[in-house]
Amino acid sequence: MTVVLVGVGADTEHLRPALELTEDGEFDYIPIPESHPTTEDSTYGNWKLQHRGGYASEFVDEISPRGQDSDWVQDAEEIASHPVHHDPNFEAMTFGDRKGQGGKGTTLVNHLDSTGQDVLGFYTGMREGPNDSNLNRFLYGYMTIEAVHDLSHLDGEEYHNALKQFPENAHSKRLAAAGTPKHDDLVIIEGCSPTSKIDTPIKISERLDQAPWYQVSRTFADEFNVEGGQKGIGRKFPLILDMEGDSFRKKVEQS
Repeated sequence: MTVVLVGVGADTEHLRPALELTEDGEFDYIPIPESHPTTEDSTYGNWKLQHRGGYASEFVDEISPRGQDSDWVQDAEEIASHPVHHDPNFEAMTFGDRKGQGGKGTTLVNHLDSTGQDVLGFYTGMREGPNDSNLNRFLYGYMTIEAVHDLSHLDGEEYHNALKQFPENAHSKRLAAAGTPKHDDLVIIEGCSPTSKIDTPIKISERLDQAPWYQVSRTFADEFNVEGGQKGIGRKFPLILDMEGDSFRKKVEQS
């Protein structure tokens, strides 16, 4: 039984201003902008903010669908109408990532089992408030794993048909819109209960004055049994926790 944490979500490479906690320490999950044709209905203009109220487009000033090296979109109407890449999808309990070129799929396949016991957690970068000039990494949600689907060994129509089995996954919605997926080496995680977004995220990092800029804090490494202890997580490096899923969920609930 294993717990894996992966870094995902709308970080400063995709959204401005940086995401931040509310005055009460709560977090409004906002996905990254979609960078591929999609059938996704959720946009920044209709994505509701659970704690602040209103919609994501009222918070987001700029988006960069392809990351920080691409052009930034600043037009308010264009931002409001832009679809989000809703992945992870906590409501549909699904998550997908590729195995190659920086994807987390290989880690998912190597460390998570289809047992209903393993857990996949998600962290992202955010500020602790409007007066905080630095970002840190916070754990903001998790899924209990029902099944790990490695589609990377499939080809052509077989690959497409396998991906269509998860119609609410963002990668499947890309396939539905474009007729072809953006990636051909996907791993799809199928979640089950308990799955949860954490209202009050758990800080897992501390800032460094040089690259990689973030490292796992000693407190988090010790409490959650991070394999290898403190380590750099500047590029949202996957973290393997030496603990059972039940123990992880209990610690999260008590934090």
